Amino acid sequence: MKSIRSFIKKHLNTIEKIRVVMAVIFGVMIAVDIILAVFLKDTVPTFSEVVRDNRTQWLWLNFLLGGLIAKIFYNRKVATKRKELSGFFVFVVLSIVLAAMAPFLPELDTEYHFLIMVSGGLVAHIAWPQYINDDDTV
Repeated sequence: MKSIRSFIKKHLNTIEKIRVVMAVIFGVMIAVDIILAVFLKDTVPTFSEVVRDNRTQWLWLNFLLGGLIAKIFYNRKVATKRKELSGFFVFVVLSIVLAAMAPFLPELDTEYHFLIMVSGGLVAHIAWPQYINDDDTV
């Protein structure tokens, strides 16, 4: 465990670079999707078309996206040592509940999808924190 902490302390710059690379990849994915949606309207089913046609059935994916973005970029660090698996379990159970409920829901507006994404981020931030020791600076 000590070797992992020392490795993380030595590679803080690398971890920050990985976060930037992930954000850039996400931005490129959105840009490519917009370009495909504008220029190739009838030939390529883009991600935005798939999501537009199945938005309510994919509420769990929206929740998952919000949670993972919060876990990567806005993670809460706490000193109280508990198993991180319990927070992960809560997050997975809520995703499964959304996947089970989605086929029975009427078509939801964009505001509801945004609220579900934000709630995924809040659940990841509150229930699934990163546990560290008091003496760690990471």
